[in-house]
Amino acid sequence: MILEIDPVEPEEWLVARAAQVLSGGGIVVIPTDTVYGIACGINHHRAIRRIYTLKEMDAKKPLSILVSDMGTVGRYAKGVSTPSFRLMKRVLPGAYTFIFEATPEVPKLMLRKRRTIGVRMPANPIALALLAELDEPLLSTSIRDPDHDFVNDPDEIERTLGGGVDLVIDGGILLPVPSTVVDLSGDDPILIRDGKGDVEALELFD
Repeated sequence: MILEIDPVEPEEWLVARAAQVLSGGGIVVIPTDTVYGIACGINHHRAIRRIYTLKEMDAKKPLSILVSDMGTVGRYAKGVSTPSFRLMKRVLPGAYTFIFEATPEVPKLMLRKRRTIGVRMPANPIALALLAELDEPLLSTSIRDPDHDFVNDPDEIERTLGGGVDLVIDGGILLPVPSTVVDLSGDDPILIRDGKGDVEALELFD
């Protein structure tokens, strides 16, 4: 099922409808500021297992959570130093993924064979409105075709995934550029991927 939501000024009642699906343990395809992602609430273990099965995901594959505000970061990311917090506050919401060690608040189901978690706060009105409606972050993973290319047409996503998800939010066709990934789990920041987020804005890699 496709639910079309205005990508600039999301309709509150439609956002609430999608949030209800997620709150009930459903899986929803949502737009972000980079690509479309398959998402579910991180406290809904059955939904997480469904995503693993749907994508045939390796247990070692890095995972990201979407958060609504900086206050949520410390609950799920361990060792967020003052410089790291200031860095994130400066560039978020934005097209960045920051990697930290996970706290015990992150379900163990999401940490099979890994100790870290990616944290994202996407600069997308629909994603942010959806997160504001929920009491938990969202597990999110990108959608790719058999050639490993991103799929960013909601109609194609709906045809491809079929009954594997409970809802597809149509927020328009997105330009498929992944986020910039920075590992902040160690003593020094490490640039993992130079993506959509401006690396120079991080002021870390001069």
